[in-house]
Amino acid sequence: MPADPYKYFRIEARELLEGLNRGVLDLERGIHDGELVARLLRLAHTLKGAARVVKQPAIADAAHTVEEALAPHRGAPGPVPHGWAEEVLGYLDTIETRLTALDRPVEERPPVVASASEEAFTTVRV
Repeated sequence: MPADPYKYFRIEARELLEGLNRGVLDLERGIHDGELVARLLRLAHTLKGAARVVKQPAIADAAHTVEEALAPHRGAPGPVPHGWAEEVLGYLDTIETRLTALDRPVEERPPVVASASEEAFTTVRV
């Protein structure tokens, strides 16, 4: 049986996702301590980096989108706009779906598609 290259990634990613989901729901409810968005940005950034390490560009791209959605709210007092949380939670659901796919045996996993930037590095000729 081959080693599971995603064993530790899945554990870490699920912990990060749990924190992101909880934080986004807190933002939606107006529970805000001034540092919440900064913490969420760190979680999303960590998830993005971990996904890139294990060559999961779809997860990395979704985490980057979450970062982009959070960035305008860093240091901003008050609640997030109506509908914002649903959009971000949708990206987090996409990440969860991709993580769940990594739980399946290798033969059943969807193929990994490299992002354009990763693909460019593999096709450069010297």
